[in-house]
Amino acid sequence: MATDRVSLIHFDKLSMSPAAADRFQKALDALEALKLQDRYVYLIAPYLGDVADASDREQLATALEQGLRVVDELLAARSVSKVKAEEVRQVFHGAAERARAEMPG
Repeated sequence: MATDRVSLIHFDKLSMSPAAADRFQKALDALEALKLQDRYVYLIAPYLGDVADASDREQLATALEQGLRVVDELLAARSVSKVKAEEVRQVFHGAAERARAEMPG
């Protein structure tokens, strides 16, 4: 099952521009470095993909907000500690900064 999920995450990158796929990979690497349980990585990863693939500031704000909401829900359910939740938030904010830096205007 985990292999299928990993394949799906990497399949997501195929529909992205090369720049977005690179941003997504950086975010995935940062997320994986946190050593969360796989089920949480697979839950969070698509939201990081949305952040990486946002085409304008409005889409980026929406994607970031949705991703952070998932982190808040994991924390509320006590699925992750406050420390881990903050680390995941930092991954989201870093991904958003990278996306924002490459947006025109």
